[in-house]
Amino acid sequence: MDQETNDTHSIDNEFKSATEVLDDYIDSIYNLGSEVVQSLTELQILDEQLEKLRAIYKECQEKYFEILEESDQSDEEEKIVSYWKDKTEKAYDDALHKQDEKIAVADKLYSLISRHLERLDEELVRNNINLESNDDISDLEFDPNETLYCFCRRPEFGNMIQCDHPRCENAWYHWDCVGLTQQPSGQWFCPDCEFRPYEPNPLDNLMHAIESFAIYSYPSQGLDDFTLSNPPFHCFRDYHAA
Repeated sequence: MDQETNDTHSIDNEFKSATEVLDDYIDSIYNLGSEVVQSLTELQILDEQLEKLRAIYKECQEKYFEILEESDQSDEEEKIVSYWKDKTEKAYDDALHKQDEKIAVADKLYSLISRHLERLDEELVRNNINLESNDDISDLEFDPNETLYCFCRRPEFGNMIQCDHPRCENAWYHWDCVGLTQQPSGQWFCPDCEFRPYEPNPLDNLMHAIESFAIYSYPSQGLDDFTLSNPPFHCFRDYHAA
């Protein structure tokens, strides 16, 4: 009987509490902040460069159509038309190439953050932790200054899911509030956004991954004021300031 009791205690000691798992996770991402802020800065620079290239393309295109409309089809005029056509095409190709660079950086950052989130999920499963019903979390008192989410207008807790519609008013929802029992595959839209028009943006996945990272790692920061130039994580701003 004593041996059985000792074996049970040994098995129990192999598991960590939700607090221990999350503390270990936060410690492990200490150096991630500099990598993320570097990528966000690069994205911001690429975005500024892309806007300039788009302006050049628009200017060349307008000039090309203007000359084409006024051309008398003489040899000299044809040379001018051809010149502006080539210039317009080059400006378009330059802008397209810059957009590809931007998407490549976004994909890299998305993969980086996703790996850390997947590792956290694996740790939670390995330690048999259900954030939705864990006593360590359910007993916490909510800070009235915390950012509120979902229809219920409560802070983040337990399992949460983000609506994939970029104009969603609440953005994040508690599983219980939207009737979920497991993570859905593919895109998920809240009841309010399910039938709203939606045009996907190439950077949507990145933004969602960053927000997922923030809500797990720095829940007190909030996500309301997030932009590429103003990431919501205090440690990222510290790195940036340094």
